[in-house]
Amino acid sequence: MKSGFTYHWVAEESRGEQNGQKVSFANNPMVSPNTQLIASALISGFKLVEPGGFRDTVEQTDRGPVRRVEWFIDGGSRATFRTAAGSEDIEFPEFRRRYESEDWCLANPDHPIAFMRWAFRAHGQLRDRIRTLKPAALIRRGNRHITVPDGLPADKRLQLLKFLGS
Repeated sequence: MKSGFTYHWVAEESRGEQNGQKVSFANNPMVSPNTQLIASALISGFKLVEPGGFRDTVEQTDRGPVRRVEWFIDGGSRATFRTAAGSEDIEFPEFRRRYESEDWCLANPDHPIAFMRWAFRAHGQLRDRIRTLKPAALIRRGNRHITVPDGLPADKRLQLLKFLGS
C-alpha cells in the first residue's frame, strides 16, 4: 500500500476444533455474516483493496489452530444512495453501522441498505432449509402423480399411494 492510503478492516477469528484427523472452524467465509456485509458493500459501490482485499489464514498458536478471515475495503471508496428522501453519499463505517443495526434497518425499511440486509437474511434461511431437508419422492402412474415427503409415517404414505389407483 502507498503512504497515506486508508482502508477499512472487517475480520473474524475462531479456534479450530479437532474432529478425528480433521480440524474444523466456526468461521466459514461462505456463510459468514461478514461476507454478506462485504457483498452488500460491493453492490453499493465500495471497492476492495487491490490486490489483497480478502485474506483467509490459519495460524498454529499455543492454544491451537486459529483461522482468521479478513476483508479490506478501500478507504477512498464511497456509496451513493438515492432514496425518496434524496441522495446521500456515505463512507464504509456509516454503511457498516447501518447494515449491522437491526433497529436502523427496521426504522428505514425502504432504504437499500435495509433491503440488502433482509435479502441476505432470507437467502441464508432458505439455504439452511434446503440443506436440512431431504428430497421427497415423486411417484407417477399415468397422468397422476404424488409427492411423498421424507419421514412420512407408513399409514399416511399408503393413503397417498391409494390416490394413484392400481
